[in-house]
Amino acid sequence: MNIRILVKEKDRLDIELDKADMTLLHPLVEELLKEKAVTEAQYIVGHPELDKPVLRVRVSSGKPETPVKKAAKKLAEDFGGLRETLEKKAK
Repeated sequence: MNIRILVKEKDRLDIELDKADMTLLHPLVEELLKEKAVTEAQYIVGHPELDKPVLRVRVSSGKPETPVKKAAKKLAEDFGGLRETLEKKAK
């Protein structure tokens, strides 16, 4: 997956996520909203065939990249654990 930083400010980060859909974006936003410092977390989808989705995160304190990295790591661990469990059960 390719990402591109569109906006990087003291309290705001907009990231364009190539080939992302609601399957990734919705859990990512939900995880971000659990963070105390996150005041806004949303994804913006323009035209489904022409535009790439954009994740917007705004924080009240700290760097906006920090909760994004933390949420991405948490989801990777959750989904990685799910894969391992399914592989064990399938044997």
